[in-house]
Amino acid sequence: MTHGLFGSSWYPTGHGLEGVHDMKHTPITILTFAVALATSAAAEAHISAVSPTAIANKTTVVELGVGHGCEGSDTYAITVDIPKGMTSVRPMWSDFGKTSLTYDPVDPALVTSVTWQKDDADALPGDSNYYKLAFRARVPNAPFTSIYYKVHQVCRAADATLSYAEWVALPGEMGEPAAAQVIVPDHLPGWNKYTVPVDIADLGVFFKDALIVWRGADAYSFNDNTVELIQGTDGVTLLAADGVKANDEIWVRY
Repeated sequence: MTHGLFGSSWYPTGHGLEGVHDMKHTPITILTFAVALATSAAAEAHISAVSPTAIANKTTVVELGVGHGCEGSDTYAITVDIPKGMTSVRPMWSDFGKTSLTYDPVDPALVTSVTWQKDDADALPGDSNYYKLAFRARVPNAPFTSIYYKVHQVCRAADATLSYAEWVALPGEMGEPAAAQVIVPDHLPGWNKYTVPVDIADLGVFFKDALIVWRGADAYSFNDNTVELIQGTDGVTLLAADGVKANDEIWVRY
């Protein structure tokens, strides 16, 4: 059949595939969607970045979601270590508690950590609340990489006993995981061209919200419906999620 979705607007100008639009019907799988839901549900149990992505070299608001306290005790204080390369840090006001900043001893203008702490009178008798804490900062100019926020959690029981949880483990390390965001390149609606600086292990991590990604005559999409169209288009090969390597040129449509 012919499907208007793969008209000329789905190919970057000069790509050579503008006329390709003959489609064959193939079953749509829901595996990717199911995995995404499972991953999202698991992440909510930890201290995590509310947004999974941040745009390279742009100022953004980083929100951290605190899903629970410590073994029944309420969260009393949170300290987040600011990753290297992140600048212009300004914490946002929160009714959770007052903020305090730690600065680099060599460069006093550089914030190295932010702490939010409750007043004793505001501590809850049990672990009942979800908290969201935020700061504004400029993201490093490092697209197609990840940034990690090490978080130190202090909890306070009804009898004023303190307990601690460390969310600081990086990939491959033992312990509770640090909060993470992937850094994506800046983009505009429509076509965007990138020369990829590093191998990309999973295109879905960086281009989950893109309509389609092209490398030559190979195409990728996180969307199962679009995958069906790619697989049914003559002259087009489905691009594997780990198929883009350093120095590859890709076209991405948002």
